[in-house]
Amino acid sequence: MTRTERSPSLSGEEARSQLYSLLHRSIPSKKAIDEVIEIGANYLGVNHGHITEIDEDENRWEVIGSTDAPEGPYPAGLTSKLSDSYCRRTIHQSTPLALHDAGNQGRADDHAYQLHQLDTYLGIRIQVFGEPYGTVCFVGSEPRENPFSEAEQIFIELAGEVLQKRLEGAHHEKDLTNRDRLISVLNRILRHNLRNDLNVVQGTAQLLEERTSGETAQLASTIDSTTAELLSVAEKARELEKLTRSVPVARPIDIVPKVEDAVRDVRERHHSVDISLSVPDRAMSFADSQLSDAVSELLTNAAKHAGEDPTIAVEVNRGTDRTTIEVSDDGPGLPSGERRVLTGATETALDHGSGIGLVLVYWILTNLDGEIEVPPTSSGTTVELQLQQAASIAPE
Repeated sequence: MTRTERSPSLSGEEARSQLYSLLHRSIPSKKAIDEVIEIGANYLGVNHGHITEIDEDENRWEVIGSTDAPEGPYPAGLTSKLSDSYCRRTIHQSTPLALHDAGNQGRADDHAYQLHQLDTYLGIRIQVFGEPYGTVCFVGSEPRENPFSEAEQIFIELAGEVLQKRLEGAHHEKDLTNRDRLISVLNRILRHNLRNDLNVVQGTAQLLEERTSGETAQLASTIDSTTAELLSVAEKARELEKLTRSVPVARPIDIVPKVEDAVRDVRERHHSVDISLSVPDRAMSFADSQLSDAVSELLTNAAKHAGEDPTIAVEVNRGTDRTTIEVSDDGPGLPSGERRVLTGATETALDHGSGIGLVLVYWILTNLDGEIEVPPTSSGTTVELQLQQAASIAPE
């Protein structure tokens, strides 16, 4: 027996069972990668198994997991030209590349065969998020007596699927970690650097407005109001960051006081807005205190953009299994961009800066397992916040 061979120590059923278990075990991705190739080597009876990452644009092939020790022929970290390996073919096909006697299977003139003299090769490509990522393969310098069986090829396909899921999970976790870090950095910039500078700009604009008159005072007033809007955006960004870090747990509460608080808040800040309110005595629903923020954002958006002296109607209606908070205004209608934000189709920033507030509404309702509907209307805008209804709890 040569050093590139080992006796199979796992049956096909045992090998597949061990692969399936890797989908559910909570272990680091590197350990999962190492276990996949060790399972394969023990089942197929080869010493050399490795998992590669491939960059075709750079003609680069790198071993990211291997059965070989650092002094072996294919240790983890080894890099080479993709054109020097069988993997250059494997990466372009969805089925396994199976060679049991490459020299006598028409591969004697293959550059990779001439370079490495590998008569045994079983490999399949790994895809991550639908894109070719690399390969998992098992190789040996001695030919096998028999071709790879259907069961062995099914095994390598399963190994590729397991690695795909583990690698996608690792990439997803890394993306979430990087996103959290980015959110923290941006929030610190908004909360400290930018906010402090905007406060200075606003204070200076207010002084200019007080000490000047005419066109100069009007320009200073414009700077003051625009700065106030930017400070509001920074505050809403802070609220969004809080939402990403502390997802509320929806619980049975009476939402009527939450809606009343939001209406009272907007009435105090926008005295010219006529807001009517129609609510039942109680409306038990699965919600959280953040519901007030969502309703307040909708009312504020309507108050600012529904024209002069807008009228807003707020109604809370109890259905069979849903409670609906309906906010209607008599303005010019909701632009398509804002409609897409509320329904979750996009989070693109909007022209007049209301977008971040509407994203806040969407995230709050989503976190509460609620839904947002924007039904068509002949005039104005109606937005419905729908929550799961909860059984009423009799007062003590």
